[in-house]
Amino acid sequence: MTWVDDVLASEPTARRAPSLLNSQPVVLRRGVEHLEVCWDPARTLSVLDPDGDQLWLSLGAFVEALVLAAAENAVGVTVESSYDPARHRFAVLRPGRPRAPRYTAEELRNRVSGTGRFATPYPSLHEVAELARAAELPAGVRVLAWEHARADALAEQAHRWLFGTPEPRRELRAWVRPGADDGIEPEALGLPPWRASLFLAAGGTVAEAMGDVLGGHPRGVGTLAALVDDEGRGGPVRLGVLGGALLRLGLQAIRHGLRLQSLPHLTACPATRDDMARLVAESDAPGRVAAVVRVGVPEHEPPLSRRRPTPVEVALPPM
Repeated sequence: MTWVDDVLASEPTARRAPSLLNSQPVVLRRGVEHLEVCWDPARTLSVLDPDGDQLWLSLGAFVEALVLAAAENAVGVTVESSYDPARHRFAVLRPGRPRAPRYTAEELRNRVSGTGRFATPYPSLHEVAELARAAELPAGVRVLAWEHARADALAEQAHRWLFGTPEPRRELRAWVRPGADDGIEPEALGLPPWRASLFLAAGGTVAEAMGDVLGGHPRGVGTLAALVDDEGRGGPVRLGVLGGALLRLGLQAIRHGLRLQSLPHLTACPATRDDMARLVAESDAPGRVAAVVRVGVPEHEPPLSRRRPTPVEVALPPM
């Protein structure tokens, strides 16, 4: 067994990392003494992830999960940023010293995100702040939560854009895949069976009222919070760091009896993206919203979402 084999043995646990709409874009390429973390461009989303932020977050979360899972078997991993768009490469992993992770592989294997309606009372802004503090996020990364009156308006606006606009609705529908090992179940959108059937059947341009019928009202959203990069740089390397932070925040939430669910349509919808940028500018520190999540306790505990095995290829020769 080589070091690469030892790391790949942890892949079934690492694949529990979150990704946009459970698209699981990661591709691993194995070398003799290294492992490349790459992505499949066919599993990227142009409408719901116009800047590629959610892709980098997904890849960063996977890397964090793989390092965590490998540590369970005393396998050390060093992460080198190696962004190469021509090769669709995000990072290179090499042997390193094992580290004691903050979270266990068992917690990662059992990680679930929130789905459906969240129960009241929702977590307070103080509770969200305590959650972020306990997660020990990297320097320059913070969590900004909003009062319900402001957050509910943001959620409803993005929700109507998602279900009432043809392009985002079409892209979302392609990833709603009941019973599949990738994509999401209708329950993750809070859609009852009759509404899910209607949503999956509808196509083309619809009236605004019909968009409301397809998506329903975003009730039981919970407390809305943004993962903010105070450095504001963006880009694959920095957002990869935030992806690892997002994974840790979700695992910490479970320790607090809470669940997180990412809401990528709030950063994809032009209107809500601009509104959140203004809210961040009005806060104590400037920054850039990398992701938006809802925090709360599901009325019904969701099951583990399915995962497909991460593809493993042979590393390409140097160009």
